Amino acid sequence: MSTLLDDRVGIKKESVYNTPVVVDRFYPFLDGTEGAWDVRRRQSMGLQGGTGRRAYLASRSALPIGQGKVTVKVELESKAAGVLLDLAFGVSTVTAITGGSQQLFHPGLSTPLLPSATIQIVKVRNDGTDWVETYAGCTASKVTIDQPEDAIPTLMVEFDARSISTATAAATPTYASAPVQFDAWQATSVAFGATTLTVPTTTALATGGTTNADLISWKYELDQQIDDKDWILGGRQQPVTGIPKQTFTTKLNFNTATIAAAYLAGTRLAFQSTWTTTETLGAGFTQGQLAIPALYIDGDLPKVKPGETRELDLKLAVDNDGTNRDAYFAYRTTDTAL
Repeated sequence: MSTLLDDRVGIKKESVYNTPVVVDRFYPFLDGTEGAWDVRRRQSMGLQGGTGRRAYLASRSALPIGQGKVTVKVELESKAAGVLLDLAFGVSTVTAITGGSQQLFHPGLSTPLLPSATIQIVKVRNDGTDWVETYAGCTASKVTIDQPEDAIPTLMVEFDARSISTATAAATPTYASAPVQFDAWQATSVAFGATTLTVPTTTALATGGTTNADLISWKYELDQQIDDKDWILGGRQQPVTGIPKQTFTTKLNFNTATIAAAYLAGTRLAFQSTWTTTETLGAGFTQGQLAIPALYIDGDLPKVKPGETRELDLKLAVDNDGTNRDAYFAYRTTDTAL
C-alpha cells in the first residue's frame, strides 16, 4: 500500500520508438507533473432511421488509436538531470572530467527525429492503491527552463505519447544520492548584453559576454515544432521536428540605459547565466549554465509607476548567429553518465 505522498515519476530513453523499457531514472514528484490520455472516441455519424427520434447508437462508437500528453516538471539539481535534458534538447555529449562529467545539450539535431522515452507515472488512489500509467513513445514537444525571482529553477518538458499501458508493474524508485538544488542566489555569473559569448565546449562553460548585475528572473522556452498529427493508415509514426521556435523572457532592474537603447537600435544580444553550488567537483564545484549566443528584443520600453522600483520586462527572440547552436545547456555534475 502507498500513502498520498507516494506519487512518483520514472523515465528511461528508448532504443526503439514506442518500444517500452523499464524506467530507472526517478525524479522527486513536483506539482506540474502529469499524464493525460485522449482516447479520441470515434462516433459513427450514420443514422439508422425508422424508429423515431434518438441519439447516435452506442454500438456504432469505438476507440481508435489514442494520443497522450505527459508533462514532467523537476527542480534543477546537481545530479540526475542528464536523462531529461537529453530528451528535452535532443543532442547531448558527455565528457569525463575530474570528479564526474560535463554534459552539454543543444537542439541542433542532425536527423529529423528526437529521442523517445518510456515514462511511468504512479498515481496513488485514495485507498492507497497504486494506479500505474506507463507511456511509451514519448517525444519532447516543448521545453521550459525557468529561473523565477529568488527561487529554485525548474525544468519542464512536455511530451507527446504514442501509447499507454496500465498493466505494467510499477518500477521500484531509486533517487540520486544527496543532490544539491540550484538556486537564484547561486547565479553569480550572469552576462546579458551586446558582447559576443565564447560558447561552451564539451569541457568548459561559456565565457565572455557583457556582465549584467540587474537581472531578476528569466525563462527560456523551446518549442520543438513536432508533427504530432501525422496520422497514417494503421497508426501514427514517430513525430518529425520542424524549425525550433524559441523565446527568452527576462525581468531586470532599470538601472542603466544599455538594454533599452539596444531595443531601439535592434542590437543583437547574448546571454549566459551560471549556477555554481558549494558541492565539490574536482578542483571546482558542480554547475549548470544556460547560454544563448543571439537574441533580439521583441519587448517594449520600460513602464514606470511613481514610487516603485523601475523594471524592464523583456521578450526576446532566439535566433542563430550562423556559427554556433541556438542555445546550450552545460551541466557539470558528479554523475559520470546521463
